Amino acid sequence: MKTSKTRTGTSRLSHRTLALFALAISLALPSGNALAVGELTCVASSEISYSPGLRLFTQQTDITFDTGYSGCTSLTGSPIISGSRSGSFSGPRSCLALPPSGSALVEVTWSNGQISVVDATSQSTDAAGQTIHLITGPIISGPFTGRTFNEQIVQASLDLLYCLTAPGVTFQSGTGVMEIL
Repeated sequence: MKTSKTRTGTSRLSHRTLALFALAISLALPSGNALAVGELTCVASSEISYSPGLRLFTQQTDITFDTGYSGCTSLTGSPIISGSRSGSFSGPRSCLALPPSGSALVEVTWSNGQISVVDATSQSTDAAGQTIHLITGPIISGPFTGRTFNEQIVQASLDLLYCLTAPGVTFQSGTGVMEIL
């Protein structure tokens, strides 16, 4: 597998490789989290910015994210072909620790202009040199109300050499799968 270093402090892998990795990891998870054919399945891609950049020590960090869903397919005839979610927040972060688990209401804007609200929980784990971010929860309003939202994003783990000096790691990207079950 060919990788190259970027100025963001991550190894750059193809989106296809990361998506396949996300699929493999999700199939290895306990059956409650395994991929299933659902109402909607999309390719997920995410970009995250950190200010100040992540370093070897913990510091208060402003985090901005944009996640897009594309290539959506449905076996039940949903007309939705894409979607997105974005936002920002602050919290203590460093290169040496995974983001803490948490919960929040997440708004997903779909290609038809409608918005689904997810009562989401998140957790992250490291596996095979990758960081896997899971967001899941019931959809409480909008399209797909009563169904379960499941997003899995895979990012290359941080290169600690970039964490040694300023500006640190200021950007990460990842890809994976989003499903409505």
